[in-house]
Amino acid sequence: MTNILSYAILQIVNMLVGLFLPRLYLAVYGSEINGVISTVNSFTTYFSYLEAGLGLTLIHALFKPLVDNDTCELNNILSYSKKQYQKISYMYLGLVIVLSIVFPSISLTNDMGQLEFASLVLVIGLYGALDFYSMAKYRVLLTADRKEYVISNAMILAQILRFVFVWLLLQFNLSVVLVKAIPILTLIIRSVVLKIYVQKKYPAVNFMLNSNVVISSASHRWDALLLQISISTSVSLPTIIVSQVLGFNEANVYAVYSLVISAIIAIVSALSSGVSPMMGASIARGEDITQTYDIYEYIVSFVLAFVFSITAAMILPFIELYTSVVDDINYIHPTYAILISIWGALYSYRIPITAVINAAGIYRDNRVNNAVNLTIQIALGVGATVLFGVPGLIVVMILAALHRNIGLGVVNSRKLLKNGVGKSLIRQLVISLLVVASWMLSSFVLKEVKYNVITWIGISCLVAIVAFIVCVIVFATIDIGAARKVSVFLSKKICKKKNTDIINGCKG
Repeated sequence: MTNILSYAILQIVNMLVGLFLPRLYLAVYGSEINGVISTVNSFTTYFSYLEAGLGLTLIHALFKPLVDNDTCELNNILSYSKKQYQKISYMYLGLVIVLSIVFPSISLTNDMGQLEFASLVLVIGLYGALDFYSMAKYRVLLTADRKEYVISNAMILAQILRFVFVWLLLQFNLSVVLVKAIPILTLIIRSVVLKIYVQKKYPAVNFMLNSNVVISSASHRWDALLLQISISTSVSLPTIIVSQVLGFNEANVYAVYSLVISAIIAIVSALSSGVSPMMGASIARGEDITQTYDIYEYIVSFVLAFVFSITAAMILPFIELYTSVVDDINYIHPTYAILISIWGALYSYRIPITAVINAAGIYRDNRVNNAVNLTIQIALGVGATVLFGVPGLIVVMILAALHRNIGLGVVNSRKLLKNGVGKSLIRQLVISLLVVASWMLSSFVLKEVKYNVITWIGISCLVAIVAFIVCVIVFATIDIGAARKVSVFLSKKICKKKNTDIINGCKG
């Protein structure tokens, strides 16, 4: 719960920073430069694949030495991780330099010269290279030991500082290259915070051994990478496709919708924080996690239905307010709003499914599923964009999300859970229907409302109350058994907390 709360706060901070800063970029630099920034960010995201599933396999490898308190094995794995991540950072930097030379030559803009364009690519990409060099070794240790809240807290501090620094620089209308260099400074602060914490909390940890460790799950590394690619391309690939097929201005329009949905996805992803290590420790002890998983999936389904029902109802008026500082292109597209809300909900449904995969290391068995899913996104995504524009692309992403959830769920059931996918399919259908119903009802009831920030917040609160009531009724109706399990589970936790408080009070 500590991990989930800290991660949720981080994602709220990320959402606020991620929404307000691009709006400032729009106001200061215009739509085209903001579209360029979004596209470059999407390109550099792919360089993180140099990690090649290393993070997932290292985290999985750390479960046992942490449970067994085996310091020798722990230090061997961590020393290995440091060397690997340093190699990755050098390769990442090389690719960034190549991109900074090639991309400005083949994608010209009216608002930036080629040298400024190349410098922008370089400073955006440098952040990723330094992240691998300075942060990754701490991240795998803290994640495996269920202390992700430490990472979240350090990132919250860095994000707040980033926003303050960038906002100050934008007041002086400085070069976008200088402004985008600010995250590098905050990354250094974040790394120092994590280094101090690890040195204090893990005095026996040593990253400097001459380790020749062979990680047993390393054979699955490339399969873990394929899983990561098939998931992350759903977010980054559409912006690239739109920019290359329809142009940077249209890419900027799509990026605004994607920005909002990505912020919501990031917040609900707090539900995954610490879950894989917890399940991994249970599996390592030989425990059955099927019932725990059913409760977890039910809770995630409820949250997704609730959150994305609100999103579908309120995303268009939000975007209208958000883009009011610029009028060089039309941002209001109702079809984008409903389709991307459905996609966001189904994409996020992977949270419990991939938690099991990462906990149990079920990567190789999903190789075909992930390869097919990636093919659907690329081949059908490009074709649908050419024929039907952005709506066609989002429909393909919805189909890809469904394919991923079903395919991975089948493998999880066969290898570990033995629970089938029928219940999962019903839950995904219900989520989608609730999202569509919310969008249709809001389009009818709220169509005459004139929004400002205050009215948007007020109506959002009312929509949230209605959505919560409807979701409670619907989910209690469709799966009474799971609802009872959740009720019993929460009751036990509350009773345990009360008893602990009473005992501590008596001791006091």
